[in-house]
Amino acid sequence: MLWESYQQTRIADAERTAESAESKADRYARAVQDLQRHADRLSLACQAMWELLRECSDLTEDDLEKKILEIDGRDGCVDGKIGVQPLDCPACGRKTNSKRDSCIMCGAPIKRLSQFGG
Repeated sequence: MLWESYQQTRIADAERTAESAESKADRYARAVQDLQRHADRLSLACQAMWELLRECSDLTEDDLEKKILEIDGRDGCVDGKIGVQPLDCPACGRKTNSKRDSCIMCGAPIKRLSQFGG
């Protein structure tokens, strides 16, 4: 009788854990879908901006590729990502991370290098 009660409790706990995991997986799946939609929209916007710029200027695909490689390499690593760059805090002069909004040492606000992050 005691063993049966113990087993039922363990089964109930396992069922709750499974339901929680399923709920968490569903939330993550929705988050991934939202991120994919966002990335698709940004890609579309970037393509539209590039085509408008190319049509209204003398810029070429080679110019774009060179600029992409230049920006990619600013963090010292050409890896297809905008990396973190070290910045000097305007208040205390210590090095801080370009993705932060404030200095980790003194809390002073850090001006972003770009509106696009990194």
